[in-house]
Amino acid sequence: MLPYPALHPGQAAFADIRREQEFYVDKTRHFRRLLDTGGAVGTAEYPPRLLNSHLFFARPRRFGKSLLIDTLEVWFQGLSPGHVANPEQETKDWAGLPEGWTCPSWLWDGLDAEDWHGHHGWHPVIRLDMARAAAPTPQGTWNGLQAYLNELIDLWEWLGVPWGDKGIPGHGYNDPPNKKLNNLITGLGRCYRKRPVVLVDEYDAPITNHMGSRQDIRPAVGALRDFYRTLKDDPGLLYGVFITGITTVAREHLFSSLNNLTDISEYPEYGDLCGFTEDETRQGLAPHRDALTAMEPRFREQDILGTWRNLYNGYRFSPYPDTPRMYNPFTLIQGMHGVLSTVRERQAAVEGNWPSAWAKSGHAGLTVRLAEDTHQSMPGVVWEGGMPPLPAPELGDLSRPDYSRLMLDTGYYTWHGGKEGRSLHLNFPNREVAAAWTGDILGIWKHPLHKDNALIEDLHCCLRQGDVKGFCHRLESFTSKFAGENLQSESSFRTLLQALFLQMGEPTQSEKSSQGGRVDHELRIGKRMYVIEAKYNRPVNEALRQIRERPYGREHLDMDWDVTALALAYRRDLKSGPMLQCEARKLADLLAGREQESEDREEGWSPTL
Repeated sequence: MLPYPALHPGQAAFADIRREQEFYVDKTRHFRRLLDTGGAVGTAEYPPRLLNSHLFFARPRRFGKSLLIDTLEVWFQGLSPGHVANPEQETKDWAGLPEGWTCPSWLWDGLDAEDWHGHHGWHPVIRLDMARAAAPTPQGTWNGLQAYLNELIDLWEWLGVPWGDKGIPGHGYNDPPNKKLNNLITGLGRCYRKRPVVLVDEYDAPITNHMGSRQDIRPAVGALRDFYRTLKDDPGLLYGVFITGITTVAREHLFSSLNNLTDISEYPEYGDLCGFTEDETRQGLAPHRDALTAMEPRFREQDILGTWRNLYNGYRFSPYPDTPRMYNPFTLIQGMHGVLSTVRERQAAVEGNWPSAWAKSGHAGLTVRLAEDTHQSMPGVVWEGGMPPLPAPELGDLSRPDYSRLMLDTGYYTWHGGKEGRSLHLNFPNREVAAAWTGDILGIWKHPLHKDNALIEDLHCCLRQGDVKGFCHRLESFTSKFAGENLQSESSFRTLLQALFLQMGEPTQSEKSSQGGRVDHELRIGKRMYVIEAKYNRPVNEALRQIRERPYGREHLDMDWDVTALALAYRRDLKSGPMLQCEARKLADLLAGREQESEDREEGWSPTL
């Protein structure tokens, strides 16, 4: 037997996890607010009403949304007859539980909600896994929905719903999807005399399959809008609706008529509803860290939690600064599972190279396809510090959505700043995501990073040694192979630098606010601090002048550091090709000249230029 709870990368079946006592981070404490009834108790015949009956929640892929949906499904209806996780048909008393359905005590034992489960009574659950309704073309969405609803109706018939009998509506296999959903809601309500709960997983899957392509997306939007309207057009028939997905860009298009939908995606109190907090990671994975150090003693000399924090943590799903930062649960567990299971990955991890699963399955393929299909310029940091603009409610925006918003939704960007004098801005959450951006997204243009990460090591070595010319030469060689549409703006050049610096694993900050403005980048390596300003198709001395005049980095001069002002100017000329210019000065000398000029002006004369 393993000396720690078994890890299960990709497992999203709540009952299976609980039955086998596998690794599980308890999120049921959130149900007290998520499913709040305002103190009302109710009875088995008349359960208390939910204060918020229709909720919407968006998170990037691989953040545990499907497990959350599965947990809510078990919360409301227990386990269906013949459920594979409960072959013994063990159950405890639950008022209103239909014959054949079970609720074993081990489902909730030891969890926060153990003494609260059953408060809402039993309800049949209509679970819509919309990825299963996705079609190869937008025109096929209607048929995909129809076929999927037929499967659900057949499932409930197998569970005992007598369609077309006892006042329960019948259904035809060629009925429209919205009519099928309406009949499913009505039929379950009449059969069990309980209002159903609808749980929607990946509401946007049938849309994201086509966003950013050259296909006409309107048939998919129309079919889904009619389908989701059913959730609004059945007042009093549903007990609750909970909808999850990846993006927010499709929400207004598909739910325009669902005006009672409450979006909790950016509520700070739900910031840790999916994913792992720092405390959950430290406590929950303590047995796994102990097992790892027993296998490889060299880990005892390392800060494993610090490594995880830099690599997997950092997601903040709200602009409000009190929102907790979260670990990506899939990439963390996948990485830990690989290191515990294989000698090869364990040896790599002890040398500092922990596995990265984001590039394989954590990022949305939608982001890659948008860049590939529509040849959009690569996104820059939203350096103005405000919320990225949301798409206007027009179908064209779904074909070419706002890239910054999409980067935020899919987890490439996350919120930073907003307190202690730091402006609100977007940045990569961690080193893993920054590496995926440079490796996968830039790889669209046939220029992926080397597997041995030689580029990052070379750039880091040059800056560590103070070799600015060597750094610029290596960076110029790297960027010279980019296609024109890849690196065609100052924002995309800044974002590239941001991703490369973050992968070095050194303290770095982009778009740092100061009294004079926002410096593009600050990077500290040992006792060297670099204050960096980047320009695109503009003179390099303009970047150096901006550092001097504003004056960036002045607060570091009192530190025991070697502070360098580094000006970079990327130029793309049709005749001479791409070129990177750089100028470096000691920041103290650069700003000293500025102070002297200021004193001279106060005395009434100016130096000759």
